[in-house]
Amino acid sequence: MAIERLPYQLCTFYRGHASSGQALALITVLSTEGSTYSKAGSQMLVNDDGDFQGMLSGGCLEGDLRDRSKKVIASCRAEIVTYDLRADDDVFGLGVGCEGALRILIQPLNADTGYEPFASVVTALERDPHADMALADAESHIGVARIHAPLRLLILGAGQDAEPLITFAVALGWEVAVSDHRPAAIGRLGNSPAAQVECVPVDDVVAYFDWPRFDAVIVMSHNLAADRAYLTALADVPVKFIGLLGPPHRRDRLLLEIGDAADKLQGRLRGPVGRQIGGRGPAAIALEIAAELQAYFSSDHQS
Repeated sequence: MAIERLPYQLCTFYRGHASSGQALALITVLSTEGSTYSKAGSQMLVNDDGDFQGMLSGGCLEGDLRDRSKKVIASCRAEIVTYDLRADDDVFGLGVGCEGALRILIQPLNADTGYEPFASVVTALERDPHADMALADAESHIGVARIHAPLRLLILGAGQDAEPLITFAVALGWEVAVSDHRPAAIGRLGNSPAAQVECVPVDDVVAYFDWPRFDAVIVMSHNLAADRAYLTALADVPVKFIGLLGPPHRRDRLLLEIGDAADKLQGRLRGPVGRQIGGRGPAAIALEIAAELQAYFSSDHQS
């Protein structure tokens, strides 16, 4: 089973609870039939108070999953549950209306077992693009899930249009970092809990960041000199998606000015970045950028 990308919110939810020793339950969809909100590999976490991160059914099954998870945490025994909603109705059933079936595994995670098998996966994904996790209930070994690291996005430029892009990216489960050479721009973002925010001089970005870690970089400083320096630096780093904000004539000018470095951006640079879906203003621009990134990394390019 492949879980395309682990949502970054699950990582932060896990770390917050593990740091205080609070027990969790990891819920994984093993298989589905028919029409279902989530598919095989989808995951969520529940703590022993019933608070959860992630969603498998649009809210229809989460209440029952929360109650089952609390029992799994208390017993320290994994459980497999099947929801067959194909004959469900809104009087005697859950009233979901999805007309599908889900087979779901609930595994306990606690301090006594070192939060395994999830702890090793989260640690491995800090350095590797994917990691394997054992799936097992109280009776048998079910299989292995290959979990891919969250999509990691670096935004170069902390203008006002960076804020809605951060919001969309975080909602999509991506890990986000933002860098700008201007203290005032960084100060406007503040100590954002949603993103790593750094004030880094333009000439220092290559040495500062761990480039193999990032899947995509968006250049959007609205400053010609800064964007020119960013593109020159990005020509020599291993990032496969580089987005450039601004109209085509601005892109062409920048590519001409960076000379031979432009050749190294071939096939990676997307400018103007953003899937044209209409609208104006920072939120609409951010939505277009997020849409192009989502489409790109949901396609065969991610492999």
